Amino acid sequence: MSNLLEVKSLHSLYGESHVLHGVSFSLDPGQALSLMGRNGMGKTTTLKSILGLVTPRSGTVSFKGENITDLATWQRIKRDIAYVPEGRGMFHNLTVDEHLQVAARANNQGENVWDYDRVLDTFPRLKERLSNLGTQLSGGEQQMLAIGRALVTNPELLILDEATEGLAPLIRKEIWDVIRTIKDSGISTIIVDKNIQVLQGLCDRHVVLVKGKVVMNLDAEQLQSNFAEVEGYLGV
Repeated sequence: MSNLLEVKSLHSLYGESHVLHGVSFSLDPGQALSLMGRNGMGKTTTLKSILGLVTPRSGTVSFKGENITDLATWQRIKRDIAYVPEGRGMFHNLTVDEHLQVAARANNQGENVWDYDRVLDTFPRLKERLSNLGTQLSGGEQQMLAIGRALVTNPELLILDEATEGLAPLIRKEIWDVIRTIKDSGISTIIVDKNIQVLQGLCDRHVVLVKGKVVMNLDAEQLQSNFAEVEGYLGV
């Protein structure tokens, strides 16, 4: 099976600050990958380097066999990649309905499995708040809307940064259930989150970053065998 995504030897900097030091990993179609590490270890920079929001000094990003390293962010997104950013990225002047309608489209294969109606069926709370501005929602509802807005683009790869950060336990459980449904529907995912127990049961691969370097790259079985060591890197 060929890789859906291959990240190879990424070096990314903010000014003179060298953040990523040769980050490499790959993701196969339909897989879920967790990107773990303490705060400030380069997780978000890795995601932004994949998306073109940060330009790597060196290294490559390939998607479905195509080198996309030099493409603009919008060109990468048009290749059926979707992003749920940390902070959720609500548009201040758009309602819930408008957030979903403006993003909705079939993917490059003409598939529209995650259409507007399916997203609202998946997140019934949003159906009750269609006329509310995105910024008027609770944190949990904003996360639902951010995920829903990504899903209506029918992506092949969904990237979630801090998937359940700051959410109440019941909302976190609801979000995790939806992410499992997303994975079961065949969408590949990269997930940044601190809940190693949930990630262990959900993801096929696990990448641990320390100071911008990959120190562990494990499959699910290897994570189970090295669980204590991974916890040590995360400071759990």
